[in-house]
Amino acid sequence: MMQEGEKMRKYNILINIITITLCLLILFSCTASAKQLTVTKVIPNTDIKTGDSISISLEFDNPFNRSIPLTIQDNNILGSSGLEIQCYEYTLPDKPHSGISYDFPTIAYSSGDFTLDPATVTYNNPETGAQESVRSEPVKINIKQGQTAGQQQGITKIYNCGGVSMQSTSISSSSSTSISISSGNQQTGQNSQQPLSSPGDIQQEAQDMQNLKKEMERQQQEQQRSQQELKEKIENNSEFKNLKEKLEKQGYTPEGQNIQPESNDTGNFDYNFKKGEESANISGRINAGKMENIQEQSTEDIKRLMQEIERNETFREMYRTLYDKGFNLFSRNVDIKQNISSFEYLFSNSQGKNASITGNVTDAGEIKDIRLKEPEPAYQYWIPAVLILMLGIYIFLKSWLKEKPAVLKIENTSFDPEQKALSMLENAISMFNNGREKEAFMEASNAVRYFFKGTAGIHELTSNEIIRSIKGSKNEGHLQDVKDCFMLCDRVKFAKFEPNRQDFDIVVEYAKRIIGP
Repeated sequence: MMQEGEKMRKYNILINIITITLCLLILFSCTASAKQLTVTKVIPNTDIKTGDSISISLEFDNPFNRSIPLTIQDNNILGSSGLEIQCYEYTLPDKPHSGISYDFPTIAYSSGDFTLDPATVTYNNPETGAQESVRSEPVKINIKQGQTAGQQQGITKIYNCGGVSMQSTSISSSSSTSISISSGNQQTGQNSQQPLSSPGDIQQEAQDMQNLKKEMERQQQEQQRSQQELKEKIENNSEFKNLKEKLEKQGYTPEGQNIQPESNDTGNFDYNFKKGEESANISGRINAGKMENIQEQSTEDIKRLMQEIERNETFREMYRTLYDKGFNLFSRNVDIKQNISSFEYLFSNSQGKNASITGNVTDAGEIKDIRLKEPEPAYQYWIPAVLILMLGIYIFLKSWLKEKPAVLKIENTSFDPEQKALSMLENAISMFNNGREKEAFMEASNAVRYFFKGTAGIHELTSNEIIRSIKGSKNEGHLQDVKDCFMLCDRVKFAKFEPNRQDFDIVVEYAKRIIGP
């Protein structure tokens, strides 16, 4: 009997050792796999006026304590000017925090609100060897009216990868004339010398420069004529006139246009309109005098389609899946086309990993081809080691313990749904106090849903379905609290209203009365 008890004691010690070892391995693997670069786009000076030079930089957090080669893609376009980094190779130093500033400042030509695109950084993870990409968040800036920034605007494109270095600037004057100025790497012999120019050569060079200036002026005048003729063809087109009349009836006024002629009857165009804080545009192409691909869109159209998208049950389930996994929404985009438009919702988590929900939406609000894309899990290199360890333990136990050990019974622990729901509500209050207002409303709504799930067996239903399920089983006051609570949470959750403290306090009060003491 004592021998059997000693064997069981050894068995329990061994199980404890195995459990602690597995926990340490899992903890180490989670810590190791969480390592990832993070990048932040920064504009040091936020008080910007037209005519100012805008300095843009990227700041990095490097958890690997070693130098890492990077490839950067970054667009910083403000209207018709800015900097487009198509490809830029850079070696990040072995410091926890560092940054890089672009040598090409962007000039603010136009006043208004602008959004700089996220920067994408690609690198090989030094611990896993896998290629990874991280993105910064987009940056919103406001440019106030100041000095006139001059007549010329341009977009500078930079490519510096694989030993190829190119820079080109597309300059637009007030008449939208485009001039391309390019530079690239050139190699010359070490002993090559330029011969001295004679007086005759100097005179010829001056004459050539004068001829070049006249030719550029002639081309500019020709461009202006083509632009004016194309403008008249666009504005006299019946499709364009109907779309413009529609916007004007909705209260929009013209805000300017961008016409890019290829000839006097062919080119692209984009007409802008404004109505308070709302904006709209009519864009398209006219080819040999015939209108092609003309379309009209407004921020009101985009908001309407976003509401349809965010009311869709499949979208909401995908949104909850990402939210439960720690992802937060950081970007929404709807690309409006005729009859059917595409949308993309981008998410990121605290480890810098990205996910998305994409699909198409018709003008009537029907959602099609909706897809959820999550980051592929990194390969866990510790798994083979754990399998080998478990195999060794199995062989050891089989040879050491001849008899089957007693079965360990694990008692099921039940949770009080009321206490759990109140705990979730406290978490929602903490979220709101920490500036996560919209997530706080969602958590408060989830607390009430969890309470009904645990007490009434109601699983994953919409707000209206929950209300119908409990109708008749609760008194009228309790039912009204549920309706009011869900109404406030839903209108904030789906971007109809901005969250505020007064509404949140009302939601918390409703939720406490619903859940009960």
